Amino acid sequence: MLEVGGGEGELAQRIVAELGAELVGIDQSARMVDIQRSKGIDARVGTVEELPFADGEFDLAVAAWMLYHVPDPHRALAELARVLRPGCRLVAVANGYDHLGELWDLMGRDRAYRREIFGRETGEDWLLRSFSHVERRDVDGWVTLDEAAVRRYVSSWSDLGREQDVPPLPKPLRVRRVCSVFIAETAS
Repeated sequence: MLEVGGGEGELAQRIVAELGAELVGIDQSARMVDIQRSKGIDARVGTVEELPFADGEFDLAVAAWMLYHVPDPHRALAELARVLRPGCRLVAVANGYDHLGELWDLMGRDRAYRREIFGRETGEDWLLRSFSHVERRDVDGWVTLDEAAVRRYVSSWSDLGREQDVPPLPKPLRVRRVCSVFIAETAS
């Protein structure tokens, strides 16, 4: 199994521990790779747009909440399809345009650019350029954030603005979670 853009390796660690899968992690950050390795993960520095693996080397690939950060997602998807064996799958997770919309509105931020990145609305079409079959499963819900949580979240994502620009909240903020899981299969 291959996980791309796994960050600190929480998902990879669970997959290895709970499923006993043989997993390789790729991340462009040497720091994230070091953290993954400290958790016992076979992690390597690299980019999803130029995977250092042979054709058909993996049975499964996971790209969870990361393809919208990739400069050339079409090339990344082609690379993921290349390293998968025929009839094998990529599991890609992405947010929808309306994900955390109430938070974007609170901060007065324009989210129109999100219509042009890999997400719920674009994922299926983009995946079908490199994969023979794609299934989308929507996973939506609600989260309630107090002011401290809103400030932490805003400070972690510069697209939302600056922590000091968070207005006082008279009550917790209820925000929608709009996520999709794509299961894309390579041709047999």
